[in-house]
Amino acid sequence: MGSLNKHIVEIESLVREESATCFIDYNVEFDFCHYDGEVQTVYVREHRNSPNPAEHYMLENLQSRLQEINSRYRVGIMYEGS
Repeated sequence: MGSLNKHIVEIESLVREESATCFIDYNVEFDFCHYDGEVQTVYVREHRNSPNPAEHYMLENLQSRLQEINSRYRVGIMYEGS
């Protein structure tokens, strides 16, 4: 379990970095939501007051960076109410 926690900390850090970049590039705000190991997906949650909606093309760099850790990782977006 310790290895998974270390991985989650690394993933959270990547999401924070990419969130800052996406805010500058696309005026969108999101944070790490959770990791689902069953489908190997990292979910981000769009901020309720995000100026623009988060879209998958905005997260391509995050997806690429996550796949450097594990080629099976994917990114999903959680919207308010989901």
